[in-house]
This record gives sequence, C-alpha cells and structure tokens, in this order.
Amino acid sequence: MASLDGPPIDWSKLARLAPRAIVLYILAILILRLFLSRFMEIDEAQFVGEVAFAWNYGNSHPPMYNWLVRLALELTGWNWVLAVALVRLSLLGLYHWLSFDTARRLGGDRAGVLALTASAFLPQIVWMSIQTTAHTILVISASIGIVHAFALLREGKGARAYVWFGIWAAIGALAKYNFFIFLVSFLIAAAMTPPIRRQLFQRRIWISIAIFIAAFTPVIVASLNAPLAATAGRMHKLAQAIGYLESFDLPRVGIDGLASLLISTFLWAGLALIIFWIGRSRDHPRPPPDGAADVRKLLLRTILIGLAAFAALVFIADYHSVAERYMAPILAPTAILLALSLPQVLGARNVLVISGAMYILAPLAVAIIALFGTPRFNFPFDGVADAIRAQNPTPARITSNRQDDAGNVAALLHWPPERGEASDIVLVWQGDDDAGEEALARLPTDAQPIGPVTRVTARVRNFNGELRTFSFQRYSSRLPIPDQNSGG
Repeated sequence: MASLDGPPIDWSKLARLAPRAIVLYILAILILRLFLSRFMEIDEAQFVGEVAFAWNYGNSHPPMYNWLVRLALELTGWNWVLAVALVRLSLLGLYHWLSFDTARRLGGDRAGVLALTASAFLPQIVWMSIQTTAHTILVISASIGIVHAFALLREGKGARAYVWFGIWAAIGALAKYNFFIFLVSFLIAAAMTPPIRRQLFQRRIWISIAIFIAAFTPVIVASLNAPLAATAGRMHKLAQAIGYLESFDLPRVGIDGLASLLISTFLWAGLALIIFWIGRSRDHPRPPPDGAADVRKLLLRTILIGLAAFAALVFIADYHSVAERYMAPILAPTAILLALSLPQVLGARNVLVISGAMYILAPLAVAIIALFGTPRFNFPFDGVADAIRAQNPTPARITSNRQDDAGNVAALLHWPPERGEASDIVLVWQGDDDAGEEALARLPTDAQPIGPVTRVTARVRNFNGELRTFSFQRYSSRLPIPDQNSGG
C-alpha cells in the first residue's frame, strides 16, 4: 500500500463532499434493493399487519419503527418493498450523517471523515444494515443522536441542544428497549467525568426530561399488562445455547454467555479497531488524538459501562447467546471514538482506500447472493398468491409458521393482515409435506378445513433457478389468529 502515499490529504475538501457522498450511497443501495427483489425479507415482512396506530406492538417492540413504516406506506401508495427499504436506508443514511457531523463537531474535519471511514469496517453497518435489520438501525441512530446533541451542547447551542437530547432520548426509547442500556451508561459516564458533568447536568436538562416523559409515558401506560410477557419471549433468545460454546457452560452462571458477548463485541467492532491500529502504525511520530480528552473518555466509558452492565446481566441470568445486533446501542459510538482517538496521516490514505472498497464490495456481494443464491426474499411468493386467489378469490387471513411467508403473500393479495378483515384463514407452509405442528399452531382452536391442500412449485425469482414448493389450505374460523409474535 506504500504506493498510495502522496500529498497531504485535504480533509476539509473531503468533509465538504461527505454529505453528498452519503446521499448518493444511500440512493444507490435503494435502487439496488428495488432491482434485486419485489418481495420482502424477514425483517421487512414483520410489519405486515403491524402498522395500525398503536403505542406498542408484538415481539416486545416499541412503536416508532412501525409508525415510520406506516408513514412510508402512505407516501408510496402502500408499496411495501419500497416503503420498508426507504425507512431502513434513510435511517442508515441518518446514522452516517450523524456520525460524520458529530465527529466533525467534536474533533474537526479529519475526525468527521474518519468516522465515515471507520463505519465501513463495522459489519452491522456496512453489511447487515444494507440488506436487513429494522429496529436495530433506528436504535443505533438514536444512540448517535444523543452524542450529536452533546456535541451541539459543547458548541454552546444551549436550549437547542437540550431539546435534541430529549428528542433523541424519546426516539431511542420508542425504538427498542435495549436503548436504555446505552442511555444510562452515557449518563453514568457523564457523571463520572467532571468537565462533562458540569456541562451536561445543568438546570436546562429538565427540558430533555420533559420531552422524554411526554413521549414515553403513553407507551408505559399502554404496556402495563403486555411488556413483561413479550420481553420474556425476546429474552428467550438469549437463553438459547450455542453449540460450540456449550463446553464452557456452567450451572446457574452464564460463562458461555460471556464468551458469546465477547465474540459478538469483536465481530461488531474488532475489524475497525484492528485496521485503524494498523493504519496508525505507519505514522512516526503519531498525530495526537483529535478533540478534547474528556469527550474521548466519555465515549469510552459509555461503551465500557454498557458492556459491563450487559455482561453482568448475562452472567447472573445464565444467558447463553448474545447476537451482534443486541450490542448495537452500546457499540453505536465506535466509529466516532475511533476517529477521535486514532487519527493518522500516512496510514489514513490507505485506510480511506480500503474503506471505499468496502462500501463498494458489500452491496456487490449482496447483489451476487441475491441474483445467484437462494435468499428468502426471492422465493416465488407471487406464484403462491396467484394460486390462492385462483382457488378462491374471497379474501382470507393469511398465516404461516414463517412470518415472511405470510407477510409477502398477504401483501401481494392485499388480504389480511395486510389490510381488511375476513373470517376464513389460509395457512401457508413450505414443502410438499403435511403442515407440521408449528404451522398448525398458528390456527385458532376452532379452525376447520374447508378446502383441499394445494401444492405450488415454482422457481426462485433470480438466476439460480431452484425450485421451491409451497403448500396452502383454507380454513374456516370465528376466533382471532393466535399471536404471531409469541416466543420472541
């Protein structure tokens, strides 16, 4: 990479170009997503039937993301694929802009550009968020929004900064409940850092508190009976053992869960840290960190306190599995912290080039997999929907043991739960075997078959050409369909 060394980098020029680059990147990914498939993947399909106005939704999710999907549906004429992609990718663009602008305000143009550079090495950002995830990208943006509001406060924005602090705190709470791990960690870290404590905890912080209470109180009131059961289902995922870590499992303590947490933390941020350390090793002498030491200390303490709190929960509750997405709000400031703490001169040119390659290669890899593999959002849902309509055009409620199967078929038919009501139910399942217990469990107790089992075999909608078989059967019922989100 030595051949990439050259004249000093014009950080100010790159910083001026950064907002336009973010917009172009998001537009390119949006166009690519719409080109690759007209069906929804699993995280997108979960919103079918879950966009009527409510203060809380199934699967222990607060309402903010569902509201955004409903708004996008209204704006796009209920084009589901466009709506869900527009919400997710707009939030991804918001994350990039907030990271860039926060780092720039805290450490200058170089820090802003390097924050974008570091994000290219965070798999949850550069890979997962361009193809899937929903609530996770919203809670990441809210966490960065808190830091951005603090950056405004450092600039002397006063009441405006506290208003934004309250808004982002409310958005985070309405996005995903694990946001509170980040928020509490941030506030504790601020209290532990004297210059930050004096700056943040002033009388005007009551502005933030008032905004947060006004926004979150209705959710608390509406959730008095439901959230514990729903959250228990969500926490059930943490209790599922990971095969290769079972040898670490001890009775009543989550040793294997701690190992899972460490692995997930490394997978979330390890690559970015390694690349920035290697890039920085090129410089002798190494440039001093950007921004103020107390800000870097605040961000580092926030991450460490959040990790420690999560680790304590996993250990005491004897949890086994910590997925990378669970770490999202805690590790959200990683790119900003790396940009401020590990600036570089010679290494920066190489890191910028590698970062640019990652931003190109990740969407390219997604496209190759979608075009030549068998990703779920290319299954022949249209063939299933056409067969259901041809057999009996009377609208029915669509359900399945796989939420994305039901969501895609219902959206294509414009039948419940996508919209409207019906008494009949059509049960859809994959394969040409009889419906298994998991699929039948989606039916009400009074459901009675009123149609034959029908098989539909069609090719996946890409160049792979693999055949996929779906089965469906119509039932009559007067009872509501059981909660499709049970079990977390």
